[in-house]
Parts: sequence; structure tokens; C-alpha cells
Amino acid sequence: MLSNPVLIRELRGALRSPLALVLAALYLGVLATLVWWMWPQEGIYSATARASRSLLLVCGVAQLLLVILYAPAFAATAITAEKERNTYDLLFATLLRPRDIVAGKLLSSIAVLLLFVLLSLPVFAACFFLGAVSVREAAAIYLVTVAGSVMFGLLGLSVSAVARNSHLALVVTYVLLLLFTAGPWVPYFLLEQKPWAAQFIQQARAFSPLGAMASVILPAFEPAGAWRTYLAFCGVSGVAMIAFIAGRVRWARQRASARHGQTIGSAAELTRRRLSFPFYLVDPQRRKDCIPDWLNPMFAKELRSRAFGGGRWIFRVAAGCFVLSLLLMIGAVGNLVGPTPNLIRSVALVFQLGLAVLIVPSLTAGAITQERERGSLELLRLSRLGPVAFLAGKLGVAGMFVSFLILGTAPGWFAIHYLEINTLREILQAWAVIGGALLFALAAGLCASAVAPRTPVATALAYAAVFLTAVITLLPLLTADQLSVRLREMILVFNPFASALQVLTRGVFDDLGVLWQRHVAVSLGASAALLAVAFVRLRWLLAPQK
Repeated sequence: MLSNPVLIRELRGALRSPLALVLAALYLGVLATLVWWMWPQEGIYSATARASRSLLLVCGVAQLLLVILYAPAFAATAITAEKERNTYDLLFATLLRPRDIVAGKLLSSIAVLLLFVLLSLPVFAACFFLGAVSVREAAAIYLVTVAGSVMFGLLGLSVSAVARNSHLALVVTYVLLLLFTAGPWVPYFLLEQKPWAAQFIQQARAFSPLGAMASVILPAFEPAGAWRTYLAFCGVSGVAMIAFIAGRVRWARQRASARHGQTIGSAAELTRRRLSFPFYLVDPQRRKDCIPDWLNPMFAKELRSRAFGGGRWIFRVAAGCFVLSLLLMIGAVGNLVGPTPNLIRSVALVFQLGLAVLIVPSLTAGAITQERERGSLELLRLSRLGPVAFLAGKLGVAGMFVSFLILGTAPGWFAIHYLEINTLREILQAWAVIGGALLFALAAGLCASAVAPRTPVATALAYAAVFLTAVITLLPLLTADQLSVRLREMILVFNPFASALQVLTRGVFDDLGVLWQRHVAVSLGASAALLAVAFVRLRWLLAPQK
């Protein structure tokens, strides 16, 4: 098995890449900073003290989240990268059997993730020697972390076996990752006050890695055996995904590439396109007049190739958002699940910002790298198109996509205003926070696309930046007793969820100052800095090369 050429090539390529070095340094830096930050003044913790459990909880959750976040970067592009390089079919022309190809891709993806887990042992040992964790708890924590990394690595590889390109594989993997991580907690927030649902809530949370980690560190909150249920779930899911990947690779055949750029002359195809959305909004024959002088040519090109000519997924996502938001409004008005006002506000806010975290970075992560990969950046360098017009065109189409998503979530916010749960001023203040988060996500994707050499790397960097501000900055909530009010305020001001929740919900973060104004200022400043970096990099790319 160790002589598998696919395994050797993938491991060498992954471990020699600058991305692996940067991610490893960031991984260890975050964990070491958390331990140093929470290190006790007296140098010792009691095994039963609440502070020791806070240190253990933060380190365990941070390690788990970082490994889960890294999984798509290495696993979701393992097979799609072969497709993009046109080397996928060449693998079947060699003496390698399909099972050898699957084993090489599988073991290389998982080995890199397990390496990150092993790198954290010296940092996590500090918790052990302080008395904050027993040998049994340490073993259970690492079992949950290893099981989660293997499961999400297999999930990324399964998506990679089906997806057409690395960009799509990364986006789908991150969406499924959030679904598997946060989805089991939805019944807890919706049915928390229902006595008959207590057992169902506990069983559902056991399928989340966060619930499994909580069962080890906080048995009073989560049943102590939940982590065993999660390990069994990972085992069954892993076997199913391995079988799926093996079957997909065994029967994989390169599909005929779709023909693009041709005028449609078939009467039947023309009629079908005229009656289908969104093609009846534009010329179904793909014939257009010359681009007018007042219109940005990059915007016109992106509008046809991505918005209306490259698929209808954004309209389907917007329609799905509208349906979910409408169900939220019906549930609020009809009191279907007995929600409290705080619950209605929280669900609407998490739903809106969740879209910003999951979808928006993917809209601009390939804006520049895809032009480089297709070789069209060389042609753009010969044109009179400047970096400002280039960035404005890319951001304009991405902003149009975001506007569809915003319209899709309108019913939920209408329900909040109609039921007088919040005033219009409070809703507008919350939307200022959401707007800042959306702009930051777009700018992060564009900056990553300008700096990264390939689209998969740019997508991973964009999601890492957005997850860092939206998820990692919530860790102070787990250590409220260990941090001063001022320090918690300084960290939470970067988090859009905390800033918007303080505006909408009374009694939440009342001990902190006003967060939303400073968060909007920080988001706008960070977005401006990221766009400036993208501009400087793009100006260099479009300049004549020697």
C-alpha cells in the first residue's frame, strides 16, 4: 500500500505545497495562542475547577473546528484536479486498478488531515499536565477529532468524485460540512421548550461533532455516551462513502464537454429555451448587439456567461431561500412550534448570515483565478480594460447574485416587522451589520482570487477568512468567566452574529458596549483593505510582462 504511486505523488504534492505549510503554521498558532491566552496566573488548574474545563473546552472545540475547516482544502479537490488537468482518464490507461486509485486518493487526503491532528499533541499536552484533562478524556477527544477529520475528508472526496470542477466541489463540501456540523442542533433551538422532544434533541445532537465533543468535556450538558454514538455514525458513514467513491471511480467515464459559444439554430431547442427561466429574459439564441459604450464590458461578459449563460443554480438557491423564509414567517404567525420572539429573531439572523458565510465567498473566489486558468487573462492584458473596470464588473455581477439572495429572505424579516418583534430602526441597524458581512465576504473572495495561484486555493482562503470572523470569534462565549468584559468586547466586535444579535435581542450582551457601529466600521475598513490588495495585484497581472 505504501508503494502506491498515487499515494506517493499526492502526499509529496500536498506536503511540499506552500498552502500546507501556511495552514499548519496557522493551525498551531491559533491553538498555542488560545492556551497562552487562558494560562492560569498561578500555573496550576484543579481537575474539577470550572476554569480548567473552560480551557479544555476551548482547545478541544478549536482543534475540531480547524480540522473540519481544513478538510475540504485537501480532500474536495483530489479528483476534480485530475479532471481539470485532463489526467483523470490517463489514470485508467495505466496498470493501476480502480481500487489502487481510490486507495491512493483516499489515504493521501486523510493522511494530511491526521497530520494536523498529530501536530496539536504538544499544545494539547499543556492541558494534560495542568490537570485539566484525564487520560480517558484526552483519548476520547482525539478519537472524536480523528473520526471527524476522516469523515469530512471522505465527504470531500465523495463530492470531488461527482463534481465537475474544484470550485464547485469546495462550495458543496463546505455547505455539507455546515449541514453535518450545525444541522443536528436545529431541533435543540426549535424544540428546546417542548418536554416531549428532550430525548429526540439529545439523540440528534449526538450526530454532530460538536455534540460529541461536548459529551466528553461537559457531560452535564450532553449525555456522556453521545461521543460513542458519533463514532458509530462516522464508521457507518465512512464505509458508505468509501463504497460510493469506489463505485464512482470504477465506472467513471469522461463526459463529452458541452459546446459553448455556438448559435442555437434548432427550432425545438430554441422553443425550449424561450420557455425556460431565465432565458426568456435575454436573447435565447445568444445573439446580442454590440456592448454599448456606457456598459462595463466585464459586467456584460459575466452577466451572460455566469448569470444567465452558465447555469441557474443562483435562482434555485434564491427560490429555496424564499421558501424557507416563507415557512419561517408562517411558523411565527401560526405559532407552529411555539417560538419565542428571541427564537424568531435568532433563526432569521442565523439564516441570513449563514447564507453570507456559505455562498457569498464562492461568488468572487474564482473571479481572477478562473481567467488565469482559462488563459483569457492574457487576452485581457492586450485590451484597454483596466483593473478598476475589471473589479467593478466582477463585483457587479456578484452583487446582483447577492440581491437575489436578499430578496429570497425578505419574508422572514417582514414577519419580524409585522409582528412588531423589532422596530424598523433595529432591523435597519441589523441589516447594516449584515451588509458589512456580505461586503467583507465578497472582498475576501476577490482578494483571495487575486493572490492565490488556483481557484481551489482561492476558495479555501476565502472561506477560511470568513469562517475566522464569523465562527472563531465566538469562542470567547465559551470562556466568559476567564476573560474581562473589555477583552470579550474587543473580540466580539469582529463577529457579525454577536453584533446583530445585540441589536435585535434584548438582554443579550448587555454588559458590552454598542457593537454594531464598530463592527460596520471594521467590516468596511477590512473590505476596503482587501479590495486595495486585489487592485494592486490585478494591476500587476494586467501590466505588460517581460
